[in-house]
Amino acid sequence: MAKVSVVLCSFQFPEEKFFSSLEKNRSYVGEVVVPFEVLNYDSDFNIRSFGRELKGRKLTRAEVRNFLVSKASNEDVLFLSESTYLEEDFIGELLEEKKEFSADIVFGNPIYFFNGKEDVKNLEQLFEKEKTLVSSLSIEDYVPEWGVLTTKSVIERGRGFDSFLEDYEFYDFIYRNIGWLRLRLAEFSYFTQEIKDSFVDTAWRSFVLRRMLGKFDWKKEVFPYLSWDEKPEVAKATALTLVGNQLCKYFDFFNASNCYREALLSFHNQETLRRLIDSLKGMGLFDRVRELLSPEQGIPEDDVERELQFLEGVETVISDLERAVEEGKALEALSAAVELAGVYEGAPLYNLFGVINWLRKDFESAYRFFYKAVTMNPINRDFLYNLFSVAETLDRKDKVEKLLMILVGEGNIEGRV
Repeated sequence: MAKVSVVLCSFQFPEEKFFSSLEKNRSYVGEVVVPFEVLNYDSDFNIRSFGRELKGRKLTRAEVRNFLVSKASNEDVLFLSESTYLEEDFIGELLEEKKEFSADIVFGNPIYFFNGKEDVKNLEQLFEKEKTLVSSLSIEDYVPEWGVLTTKSVIERGRGFDSFLEDYEFYDFIYRNIGWLRLRLAEFSYFTQEIKDSFVDTAWRSFVLRRMLGKFDWKKEVFPYLSWDEKPEVAKATALTLVGNQLCKYFDFFNASNCYREALLSFHNQETLRRLIDSLKGMGLFDRVRELLSPEQGIPEDDVERELQFLEGVETVISDLERAVEEGKALEALSAAVELAGVYEGAPLYNLFGVINWLRKDFESAYRFFYKAVTMNPINRDFLYNLFSVAETLDRKDKVEKLLMILVGEGNIEGRV
């Protein structure tokens, strides 16, 4: 019977229910490989710890993946997080699918559990349709990150995980090797993924997507269904708008706005213009929005008036909140800021949340809010100053420097199509 190496990439020791779920798959588990020290823990599983070897090393998760895979004793490896819980015979079902279809990567359907709510995902079967993932622009919607079975040989052939990446390294691996990878969904297999932290560093998703798009032929591989020969200007504008829309979902309004501008230069249309306006609002660039709000741009006067009133209202509230914070009324400002978030969720608001948490000496929360603000708008000096200040306190300046590099220094897709 085939045995797998369970590769646990997290530095956090799992709860007992993690091992209870492995117990349901005991006959298939050859070892559990972990990057942290295991002290005084009695387990029937063969837990191989590399905590001492990795201690003191500042590694990206991709480097941890590569290291643990290299140490795995079995050819088959199963990637799990500390909060991934498997159903009975889950591993056996994945092994059967892998053998029957000669698949390179096999995965089950995830059941996400967050804040007491359960979300069951019945994924689409992508086997022999893998290249459609490029057109989706959002591979994470079709393939889970954990509960995934593959082999050391596949990872080696794919040149491993990119050690530069702080996040999204698994999906980068698939994008880079989509030309030959065979992905298989075990359609009747499920696992539970408990989400304990709602913070997602979407900047890396944007970076990987932009870098990937720079290596594919947009006309033949990414957007083959557009009318490139009949209406090339419209096709180009549509493609760039679709990319911009996805970047906005990753809160990368800076690069999204560049996509929209290039699209409008190719073919002026109201949909792309509206998207550009929304991205600039997200960045907090209200004056630039006002420059675009005019009947000359084809926007109806009623819409112009409504948008201008909205901008004025948001600016007034943010100004009042900033004044309240300066006057030492952080709690009152926090309550009003949460209310504002119901109608406007942009970089200035996240920056304000960061300031409030900084004053409360909750540096971890302040870092996350400032990080989100800079992800949305990496060219605002105040946002950058605030993020670097708290990052210095937390010894994370290197991560902020990387963030700026991937947002404004690398992965630019302008002129690629």
